[in-house]
Amino acid sequence: MIKLLIQTMIKADNAYGGEGMMLGLYFVTLLILFFYSSKKIKESIMTPQILLIVLMYVGIPLVDVFITKMEFYDGRFFWLLITPVITAIGLTIFVCGINTRKNQILALIFLMPIIFYCGKYSISNDMYKEATNLYRLPQSTVDITEYVLSEKEEPVIVVPYTISHPFRQISTKVHPLFGEDATEGRIFGASGDMWEICDQMERVIPDLNDVMERSIRNDVDYILFDTVYTELCENGNINVYNYPADPRYVGDRTPTVTYDDLLPITVVDEDDPHWDLSAYNLKYCGRFEQYVLYEFIK
Repeated sequence: MIKLLIQTMIKADNAYGGEGMMLGLYFVTLLILFFYSSKKIKESIMTPQILLIVLMYVGIPLVDVFITKMEFYDGRFFWLLITPVITAIGLTIFVCGINTRKNQILALIFLMPIIFYCGKYSISNDMYKEATNLYRLPQSTVDITEYVLSEKEEPVIVVPYTISHPFRQISTKVHPLFGEDATEGRIFGASGDMWEICDQMERVIPDLNDVMERSIRNDVDYILFDTVYTELCENGNINVYNYPADPRYVGDRTPTVTYDDLLPITVVDEDDPHWDLSAYNLKYCGRFEQYVLYEFIK
């Protein structure tokens, strides 16, 4: 029984302190307060602490073991002991009770390393870690999602359907115009705009005149192109890092228009080659691996 109570105390302390030394220092401080403090301090500080200890470390564990399982009992209760505050008060009273200023300074020099050494609280900056891509989604879609959400609260985006699924998994605030293959017959109830845009976005030369008209009608904010498969002008291959084509793709990429059917488009910026789509009121936002993102200028 005593062993169980001690284990409960240590477990509750470790939820915050990480080790038992802070708990030990806390009890040493209570002893200092008991022997070196005034009656008023004992009544205002010691009495509530003793009641909490009896409740937490004796009452609740007894109920937990012999009567019913108290699911809410865990290390969070230890925070009620406000150990740093009690430790600070007790050690301060101890130092103030020393006769000379010189001895008080020496006592502080002696106590400071003890305080620093007696535990590191689990709740600290060390518990926060950089978010990782746990579900192994394409990193480019994660980066694109973070970018568009930093610019707009709930953006609508047109993407090639081969990369559309991850966007719905990463954030519900990003709204792909279509979340999968939306070509005619694939999704019951999909609008004609979705069919046509989805089909054109897979073509080597998408009909931007049609895509833009339908995108504006559906209040689209961004459009994403795949540089592996898309060329929007003569000598317009901007897959400068030679990302490979997916051999498993079985769709039809045959263009339905020619370069002459599109408004003037050129490749600009030697350091970061991309298509100048200003004729379509599209502003270049950046490259994300094999994809290039454009924002509609409204």
